[in-house]
Amino acid sequence: MTIGRNRPAARPRVLVVEDGDGLWGAQRYLLRLAPLLEARGFEQVLAAPGESAVARSWRAQGRRHVDFPVAADRRVRRQGDHGPFSPLLVLRELARTAANARRVARLASAMGTDVLHANGHWTHLEVALGARLAGRPVVLHLHELTLPGVAGRLRAAAVRTADASVAVSNAVAGCLPERARSRVVVIHNGVDPVALSPGPADPAVRRELATDPSAPLVLAMCRLVPGKGVDQIIRAVAGLGGELGRTQLAVVGGSPDRGLAEHLRALGTELLGARIRFLGPRQDITAVLRSVDVLVQASSREGLPLAVLEAQACGTPVVAYPAGGTSEIIRDGETGLLARQGDVAHLGVCIGEVLADADLRANLARKGRIQVADGFTLDQQADRLVRMLDELVTGGGSGARSPRPVTRHRFGP
Repeated sequence: MTIGRNRPAARPRVLVVEDGDGLWGAQRYLLRLAPLLEARGFEQVLAAPGESAVARSWRAQGRRHVDFPVAADRRVRRQGDHGPFSPLLVLRELARTAANARRVARLASAMGTDVLHANGHWTHLEVALGARLAGRPVVLHLHELTLPGVAGRLRAAAVRTADASVAVSNAVAGCLPERARSRVVVIHNGVDPVALSPGPADPAVRRELATDPSAPLVLAMCRLVPGKGVDQIIRAVAGLGGELGRTQLAVVGGSPDRGLAEHLRALGTELLGARIRFLGPRQDITAVLRSVDVLVQASSREGLPLAVLEAQACGTPVVAYPAGGTSEIIRDGETGLLARQGDVAHLGVCIGEVLADADLRANLARKGRIQVADGFTLDQQADRLVRMLDELVTGGGSGARSPRPVTRHRFGP
């Protein structure tokens, strides 16, 4: 069959490498895009740890998966993220990177892969090197802001090695050094505006989310990790007074850090008592978003938050800090409200403005929904990614392996 101009007759095969152990934003991206890329003529095979959540979900969709075990501990520092570098840990990771690059190359060659797609942060350099060994083109997907120091230099090296890289926001691209940044195209995340759409609140869901369903209801929907600022949302809601003193807070999301989860529960009980509920991860995201009055995000770092786009698609007003790519999808006063970064008091003021003003809520909901439908849909994201994959498959990655510069105008909308 022929799929589009210059597309090979056989379905191009993409080997997707992912090392994540949860179903967070990067993994949800893979699962949401997979059927759209398949419909556009690409066969995708996932290489991921066999019992990871993304691998189980991928297989449940009926797609092919090959086991790609990875070490759980990839640290290069002692005593946490900010401790001193350990020479032994650095040497260990260099050896793992080299070994995994060889594994990627063998797997790509054995499976007749046309193009490789590295989705996880730790896999970027190893997949880029493995693709060179196998003589295959490779695209990296950059979901997170680049940390300074060694991590940033390793990511820049991976980007310079790869044929192409995708950043989910201008903020993510802008974190890279200039030489690497010029090789990156920005393709913003998208959501499904049909599955995620405005609608009436479900009274049963609202009763699950709030002790007092008649009170104003705030939603925090994110992983319970330090950078998401859930503690700041708790404090901001606790600071609301007057008619808003009854405001409820629902926290939806899981946590890989049991200690932090227990701390947040204790803080919530201390400041809000019965007005806070921790619901854990949920699958009924549309119903949850329709049943609350405002979504609040207080992240210190964001690539491009899917939760904000999901809320906007459902017509749910958003209040957030402008961290990372957040300000690329929230125009303050139009498609949401932006509080001053790290200012809990101002975050509370913004939440109060939205809860107290029905006209403001309606305007934010309407304009947020229009923005998603106009420029942040899954179909648009899939089309832009397919253009990139098409050119990599047909434009020469299997011959000479010197990396080709990728410019934004080539693959952009």
